[in-house]
Formats: sequence, structure tokens, C-alpha cells
Amino acid sequence: MTEIGIAGLPASDSGLTGWPWTEEGTPLPTTPQGNEWPRISIVTPSLDQGEFLERTIRSVLLQGYPNLEYIIVDGGSTDGSLGIIKKYAPHLAFYVSEPDRGYVHAINKGLRLATGEIMCWLNSDDFYLPGTLRTVAENLAASTGRVAVVGHIMKVYTDGRAPQKIVGQYSSLHRLLKFWRGYQMHQPSIFWRREVFESIGYLNEERDLIADFDYWVRIGRQFHFSSVNQVLSCATHHPRAKTADGCRGYHEELKRQAKGYWGSRFSPSYWPLAASMLSFFHLRPHLQPAINLCKRYHHALEDRLRFCTIRKRKSA
Repeated sequence: MTEIGIAGLPASDSGLTGWPWTEEGTPLPTTPQGNEWPRISIVTPSLDQGEFLERTIRSVLLQGYPNLEYIIVDGGSTDGSLGIIKKYAPHLAFYVSEPDRGYVHAINKGLRLATGEIMCWLNSDDFYLPGTLRTVAENLAASTGRVAVVGHIMKVYTDGRAPQKIVGQYSSLHRLLKFWRGYQMHQPSIFWRREVFESIGYLNEERDLIADFDYWVRIGRQFHFSSVNQVLSCATHHPRAKTADGCRGYHEELKRQAKGYWGSRFSPSYWPLAASMLSFFHLRPHLQPAINLCKRYHHALEDRLRFCTIRKRKSA
């Protein structure tokens, strides 16, 4: 697939301006030594997300990336999504709209068709920023030795709140498993090479709500994620999003399934993880009032010492 500019896409009826409506990414030059850019396969699962879908599609196609394989798997939308998909069909490698077994099954259907050297999925309510695919290709080129990358995301709100940058990074599998310390693996900004997919396989449909976490853990057991200090994507917060409840459902499911990811009770990491989780969810809430009281006492003491120091200086 050759790179596409705005002139090569159908006009949007949204009336919006800026990226990716009236702006496009910079077309990529030939890579050093005349090599081709690695093929990137992107799968978008979709179901009744027509209000966001066109932005998602355009943010992929307008990357200016010359070796793109874009696959859309729609679960049989009834809200006009199929019309949007057909509008951009000439620029897609494949699309289908038919009932499926859900979100994870749709992603797996797309991954079965993917032929790229680099792979990922992008939900139909999220979108890439300009230059994302170039950054990914440069960081996951075969010559780099890297096999998976994670970048930052920008959380955008449909209720008018200002966008919020959320840091994405990876240090170790042990830290990933401590999700209660802050989740730093944000799905739309994660990409991996084909050899990872060939080793790890497909997403687990039985882990629907936490399928992304499950996949990162499975990757982390065999490979290492490299962190990219760049915002690669935007995740849309809206009332129908899975995380619209502040990720409470997501984290509750992680809590229920957590021990299954820790390995044997005799492994060196099992009990430190168990102790950390127990402390965070059970001991810390009971101790928090005492901790807050100590902090207030400490601040009051500091203020008193500061006041006494000022009086002493004035009297001198």
C-alpha cells in the first residue's frame, strides 16, 4: 500500500478541522540503504462506534506510511459504521461486517489475516497522532533488536475536559503484575514484532475485559518491552467506553485473576506480590486515617517551627 494524502481520501462530512480531518502526516522518505519500511499490520475491531470510527480510520491512513496493512473487523454494526467502512474500503487491506463472539474474537479474526512484520490493534474509538507509525517502525526495525514497544497516550474527553497525558512505560514483568501501583501499559500505544506473535499466539477470549493485560503478561514472560518517550495515540473517554467507570470494573477483574499470573506459590515472586497486594487493598485503607493524622501533625509541627524561627530572627 502506498502512502495516502488527504487528496486521496474521501471528503469527510464531519465539518471538523485539524488532525486527521484537514491535516495529514508527513510522507516518509526511502529508508537508509534503500530498504523498505517494515510492513505494519493494524487491526481495528468495531461495533456501533460510528461517531468515532471515521477519525480512527483517517488517523491510520493519513500517517503517510508506505507499507501499511489495515484490517477492520466489524461485529455487524447497525449505526452506520458499515457505510463509513465502505467509504474507505479502497484503502483497506480487508474488512468484514458480521456477527462475532465479541471484542477479543474480532481482534483475533484480524490477526489471523495480518501479514505484517509489526503488529497491533487500534480500537474504533481511539486514534493515532501524526508520525506514530514512523516512530514505531524506527524503534522496531529488525536491526534494533527490539521486539515490542510501549509509548504514552493522550486521554481525550467527549465532555469538553482538557486532554490528559498518561505515561506509558515498562520496567519489568514484576512491576507490570503490580497493577495496583499504577497501570502503565496502555493498549493503543503498544506494538510488537511478528516473532512475538508467532511465539505468544492470539488473545485469550476468556479474559475479555482484561485481554490486553493478559497479553502483555504473556509477552513479558518471554520478551522485553522497550519504552518510547513519545505520545503515540489518543484514547477517547466517553460514556460507552469499557473504562468509563474509571477502570473500576477492569481493576476488579484484575484483582480476581491476579494470583493466576503469579506462578507457583513456591516461586520467588509469589509471596512478595501477595504481600504487596494485601497491603494495598486491605491494610492501607485501615491505616490511611492514622497516616493522614500523622501527616497533619507533621505539617503543623513544621509550621510551628517556622513561626518560632521567624520570631527568633525578629527579636534578634
